[in-house]
Amino acid sequence: SVRVRLVPAPRGTGIVGSPVMKKMLGFAGVADAFSCTCGHSRTTENFMKATFEALRATYAYLTPDLWKETQFVKPPLQEHTDYLSQTKSVAVVE
Repeated sequence: SVRVRLVPAPRGTGIVGSPVMKKMLGFAGVADAFSCTCGHSRTTENFMKATFEALRATYAYLTPDLWKETQFVKPPLQEHTDYLSQTKSVAVVE
């Protein structure tokens, strides 16, 4: 079995890895990446499967531009203090 780790690289670095890795990442549209392999990477078929799984795992991560807008809700105590600060107390003088 083979384990592949893909690490983002600075722009202009290119793909640092084996020719099979470069070709697969090139097809996937990755321009700059470092790679690290562990296991029997001389078996091309297993290495290609591990590279494909590593690429598939990267699509599970969301970049900040894809994050949903966060709706913050005030805690109940804050809502109560805001309500109390808005209401005016009427002093009854007899």
